[in-house]
Amino acid sequence: MHLRQLKSALYVLLGGIVLTACDDDDPVSPTLQPPVIDEVTVGGTSATVIFTPSSTAESHSVEISAEGESPQSQDAPSGTTSVTFDDLSEGVAYTAQVVATRGSDTATSEPVVFSLGGFVLVDSDIEEDVTWTNDQIYLLRGPIFVGRDIDGDDGLAVTLTIEPGTTILGDANAPSGTRGSFLVVTRGSQLIADANADEADPNVRPDPDNVIVFTSSQPRGNRARGDWGGIIINGRAPTNAGDEAAGEGDSGFFGGTDEADDSGILRGVRVEFAGDRVTATDELNGIAFQGVGAGTTVDYVQIHYNVDDGTEPFGGTVSQTHMVMTGIGDDSFDGTDGYRGFIQFGVVQMRGDDGDKAFELSTNGDNPDTATPRSSALIANVTAVGAEQGEIQGPTLHQGLNLREGSNWRVYNTILAGMQRGPVSVDGSTQPYAQNYLDGSTDPDEISLFANSLVWRSSDLSGFDQTFVEHAASNNMIVADADELLPASAFDYGTLESPPNLIPSAMPGGYTAQDVSGITDGLVLPTDGRSLMATDYAGAVAPGTALEDAWYYGWTVWAVDGSDSRPNAEEAN
Repeated sequence: MHLRQLKSALYVLLGGIVLTACDDDDPVSPTLQPPVIDEVTVGGTSATVIFTPSSTAESHSVEISAEGESPQSQDAPSGTTSVTFDDLSEGVAYTAQVVATRGSDTATSEPVVFSLGGFVLVDSDIEEDVTWTNDQIYLLRGPIFVGRDIDGDDGLAVTLTIEPGTTILGDANAPSGTRGSFLVVTRGSQLIADANADEADPNVRPDPDNVIVFTSSQPRGNRARGDWGGIIINGRAPTNAGDEAAGEGDSGFFGGTDEADDSGILRGVRVEFAGDRVTATDELNGIAFQGVGAGTTVDYVQIHYNVDDGTEPFGGTVSQTHMVMTGIGDDSFDGTDGYRGFIQFGVVQMRGDDGDKAFELSTNGDNPDTATPRSSALIANVTAVGAEQGEIQGPTLHQGLNLREGSNWRVYNTILAGMQRGPVSVDGSTQPYAQNYLDGSTDPDEISLFANSLVWRSSDLSGFDQTFVEHAASNNMIVADADELLPASAFDYGTLESPPNLIPSAMPGGYTAQDVSGITDGLVLPTDGRSLMATDYAGAVAPGTALEDAWYYGWTVWAVDGSDSRPNAEEAN
């Protein structure tokens, strides 16, 4: 048989097989399609799961489950598309699924998470990896620890991930005699709160809807400083407070030897109406970075109306970029205990009802001259504005920059405007380091400086402070009128939709910026690729930038009472 004839015979044979298969009279069942949950409605202690049934199913059942509770399941009566569960617990995150059944086959819907009261209650420590999702509001009640100190006897490293756009409320109604609400990330654990997690380029201004917000459980318009405690992050980076130190507010131990320690990501985050003054020397900041390392990312963060400081690094090497401090009750930026990171691009807006200093920068209060490592951190490109004349109330100091306790901090390219009780002060323990700089020293462990910066309202300068600011080596400029530096609206409080304009139209004639991009001495640079950037201007934003193009525009809040912030659980439902 020829090859062509063989092929033809095979085609006939295969055709017969195909025809035989096509003649099979056995029915083919359609694929069992999964049902779809349309919504979950809640009321009181009940929840109703409403679903679209599978058109190919014989029956349906609905299941709900929650951590710490026994699973529940109910059959859906034939012809119905909803099932109600009663006697559920408020503040618990339940997961609902609908199961379609046909014979021995099943198909399950996508899960839907819901809670009663419009929030998920977090009232116990987090001891396993967990993700908080943006379809829920989370309520912190009491001190919440993420993981257990891995340098302790029963250490446990845990990661808390928070999705973009999630709202977390700190309980503002703690019963009398109990500790308030705050979040602590223990040594070895991580907090991943990244508003730009889904962006191709994470290093961009966050979308307002994606910002992760920690705020008060009080309604908008009724929020105040100290409604809840804030965030504490404990790391394993070096400090000069000993091999390890105890954090304020019973927040656990911090410190170690790992300069690149990674406590997670804080990017596109707001912390509002937080802080606590446990005692005069035991206080909670908006965010306390306690021995936090250079592996941690902190970028596009706002602290709004905090009782104590905005952020305070206690040693460590973490760097902070694109930071906004508004209405802080004590110091907007604080730092001590051998901090060796940098802060670049920042906004400080002090309010007349409170506020001590825009910057309080120290090395060590107990051993200002001998403690190591030194606080050789660097600040660049911050615009700090004080309250307008006549608005200062009470005993607040309302000062710009305070270099103290053996400070070796370096401040460049910064604007200080409207500090009613003095723009700069240098205490006795820091004056020798400041003089070293004026005399030409460049050793970061031996100098303290404020240079290439702009100051308005300097009438309170005298003595060494005046010499320090006006010395030729510092290249600072004193301007006579505020409008030489900033628009008049820079002193307006503003709102989310209409923030204050803190952008100069131009630099004063003769001003020269310091190129900080090549400075690495005395610093531990971030491992995420951020570095100090060269600018030809002082302040947070380049002169002439349109307000809507400023990096702080659109995602920051400014109202004194939270009226421009996210709703609480009751308002959202």
